[in-house]
Amino acid sequence: MKSQNNLNDKIRLTTIKIQEEHPELLEYINEIPSTFLCTTQKKVSNKALKRYLDSLDQILKKYSKNTKIQHYENE
Repeated sequence: MKSQNNLNDKIRLTTIKIQEEHPELLEYINEIPSTFLCTTQKKVSNKALKRYLDSLDQILKKYSKNTKIQHYENE
């Protein structure tokens, strides 16, 4: 599994990409359940970070796919 620093970097870069390229998606980031990052321990697990990163990637992928479809329909 990837290191925690690596996962945090990827989350940060993905979030920046969303902010810069698709700011309309920011509202959906807030809808991602915070339970992804909540644990009974004091520290966040790599597994929780990976799930959060996957959810961000999924939002981007679905949005990109939908905007491409809409673009082709409008041509």
